[in-house]
Amino acid sequence: MPRNARIAALVVVVALLTLLPFVGGDYYIYLFVLVFINVILAASLRPSLSCGQLNIGHSAFMCIGAYTSALLAKDLGLPFELSLLGGAALAAAVGLGIGYPSLRLRGVYFAMVTVAFVEAVRLIASIWVPLTRGNAGLSGVPKPSILGMTLVTKTSQYYLGLVLMLVVLITLAKLERSRLGLVWKSIGLADNLAQSLGVNIANYKLLAFTLGCFFAGVAGAFYAHFIRFLFPPEFGFLLATNILIYNFVGGRGHFAGPIVGAVFLSLLSEPFRGSAYETIFYSIVMLLTILFLPGGLITLPGKLAALRWWKGAAAESPSSAA
Repeated sequence: MPRNARIAALVVVVALLTLLPFVGGDYYIYLFVLVFINVILAASLRPSLSCGQLNIGHSAFMCIGAYTSALLAKDLGLPFELSLLGGAALAAAVGLGIGYPSLRLRGVYFAMVTVAFVEAVRLIASIWVPLTRGNAGLSGVPKPSILGMTLVTKTSQYYLGLVLMLVVLITLAKLERSRLGLVWKSIGLADNLAQSLGVNIANYKLLAFTLGCFFAGVAGAFYAHFIRFLFPPEFGFLLATNILIYNFVGGRGHFAGPIVGAVFLSLLSEPFRGSAYETIFYSIVMLLTILFLPGGLITLPGKLAALRWWKGAAAESPSSAA
């Protein structure tokens, strides 16, 4: 798609999202805020995947950001801006500590470490009752605020989520188009070749992993102040795999792939949310994507255009022969 067409499409989408609270009810506002959070999570996993690391631990860093921001605001009375940055910073610091030794592993071994870390964080949140209230849940998280003004209505929180998502996406897009993003892609395509050219692949992988953890912490912090109730099982293995599925279903070959996957799956899976059918739905969608759209949903317009061209050529061939 030409650059001008992409910009026009982006402007239209942002305009429609801006007008949504005026045409939809509270349910749609609530639903799309969750979509914004899922988009941030999916997009923030992309740098790590670009480096060839199968990261299935993103929900753990969302959990760290959520509980840190909630406790800083609830128990210490910090303003929302500082608590959000504190949650994101701690998620990044933990990611740095976990990533330094584990990023030397590859493939399934690294994936196993991230899965184990998800369960470790979930268990800590469940058993550290004096701090997190355990499985009883942490309630009474303060509402988000900007410059001391509390965002009381869901509509105002919706616009905060929209702005937060756009800021994260713009930041990640600029990074991906920079020299740093090119190095990440080169490591994912051929890390041995990149290393032979003098690239310190361990440091670049660690930077991608830590950056993703930071933005996962941002998503978790905003989630905590929007939902205002935290429950450890929410951040388990199922959420971690869903974030990964957003990337593969949407398409890893383009920056918009995780965004498309997160929006598509978040909206279509809404009727099944919280039930056993949600896992079945994700499994079926993942299977169909692998079989029929290995490049992800982002490649669907191109395949449809090629199909129309093929049908048009087939229809013209008999008349040409006559």
